[in-house]
Amino acid sequence: VVLRDVYALDEAAFVAQARRDLEALRQGTEGLRKIQAEAARSRALYRQKQSVPYSPDEKQLLVSTWAAFVDCFVATESVRQRYWEFLKVPSLTQPKKHAWGFLLTHAALAAELAQGLRYVELAAGQPQLEVLLDEPGPEYGLPPRVFGRFKEQVLHVGTTTQLFTGDGYRATLHPLLAKAGVLDEPGVPALLQAMRDDSHAARGSLLKRGPVMFARAVADLTQDTTARAVFPVQKTVAEWMGDTRVRRAGRPLIAREQALGLLTRMAPGDVLLARQNWFLSNIGLPGFWPHAELYVGTAQDLAQAFDADPEVKAWVATLPGHPPTFTAHLAQAFPAKWAEYTGKDAHGDPVRIIESISEGVSFTGVEHGMRVDYLGVLRPRLSPVDKARAILRAFTFQGRPYDFNFDFFSDQTLVCTELVWKSYAPAKDMKGLSIPLVNVAGRRTLPANEIVRLFDAEYGTPTRQFDFVAFLDGRETQGDAIEANAEAFRYTYRRMKWDIAQE
Repeated sequence: VVLRDVYALDEAAFVAQARRDLEALRQGTEGLRKIQAEAARSRALYRQKQSVPYSPDEKQLLVSTWAAFVDCFVATESVRQRYWEFLKVPSLTQPKKHAWGFLLTHAALAAELAQGLRYVELAAGQPQLEVLLDEPGPEYGLPPRVFGRFKEQVLHVGTTTQLFTGDGYRATLHPLLAKAGVLDEPGVPALLQAMRDDSHAARGSLLKRGPVMFARAVADLTQDTTARAVFPVQKTVAEWMGDTRVRRAGRPLIAREQALGLLTRMAPGDVLLARQNWFLSNIGLPGFWPHAELYVGTAQDLAQAFDADPEVKAWVATLPGHPPTFTAHLAQAFPAKWAEYTGKDAHGDPVRIIESISEGVSFTGVEHGMRVDYLGVLRPRLSPVDKARAILRAFTFQGRPYDFNFDFFSDQTLVCTELVWKSYAPAKDMKGLSIPLVNVAGRRTLPANEIVRLFDAEYGTPTRQFDFVAFLDGRETQGDAIEANAEAFRYTYRRMKWDIAQE
């Protein structure tokens, strides 16, 4: 059954969904604030004279920052549009749904306007910059003329009307919020404070633009539908995201049988690229592919791949304690981790994957690591001893926290692609993989998309670093996934991140 309306859920399911969306909203709005602050630090670049052309590095910084901002904006707007119809939900008979709907809708709008107006103030009126930001960039998830559309809507009188009427409604709704118990929910007090701060900031920006902006401020919140979508180019995308997350949460496009069927073709050391349409992970890292994992296989797979290899045996013999085999070294050096690795995951499956997720660098199995909506498998063209060294490094990282700051220069916390990048980083005794970091919003990092971009650029060359193993391509409209070839996989890094029309 296709569920188009989040309000059609029963109250318990609705509140559970609202709590998840509160976290998605927190990630999106926090991303907007951080990226806006990063842009403000480069103010001189944004206000650079028209007569001074941007260098390639400056262009890359400007576009990557804008793309990350758009990414967070779409994530925020998707939550806002999902709960837009809260006014049609009676506050007397369904107070929790009404209260949650208002909070998520208005907090999203206030953040969008506060940070959006600041970005417009920084970037607008600069012809060279506006042309650059309006150019299409599919690998960043940027359609053509996206900045122009954004500027028009964030300054639209109907959008500002919604802010003012919503602020007024917030004051009258406070008793209902308390009665419905919503104010006691984790994260809601912080959301309310952020809403107030963002509204104050947005009002300050709007006041600079003169009284013409408020000519229609007395209009009713429900009357002006022209600004329902603050980001209209993404309106259908936001609706799709909301619908998909509600009706398909926990039911990925790739079937279990398909994931299990890939195992016979996979080998320890393979790199997995994964995407879930409904999962707003890694907000702020532009690109179709948001996640990368390291496939290690089972302990038996490791033993078959490495224990009898002469080069691996010679290397292992030099390690402390002179272990007889690679797997024996892992068991001796990491007894607690080895016990966890050789056990079962939360779904009762053997552990086969090391990945960095929000809980930290974790051992996972097929259900978590491979039952997603899109899955690509690449094999590094490296010797067995290099792959063994990479897996050993990954074991040392296992258990460390997730890096929510995407800081590639600290080993204390790791983001998903960072685990793969550092496990395979070249060293004096290891050829490894040379995967260049990129600049995203002023930070050197590695979106998973860049791994696929590198695969595409090197494809068919004698010096390529990866071989293609498999690609399961999700089909949202059919609700399934099909196996596709290397040519189809090569193109995926140019797919629009939030686009349902994925071939």
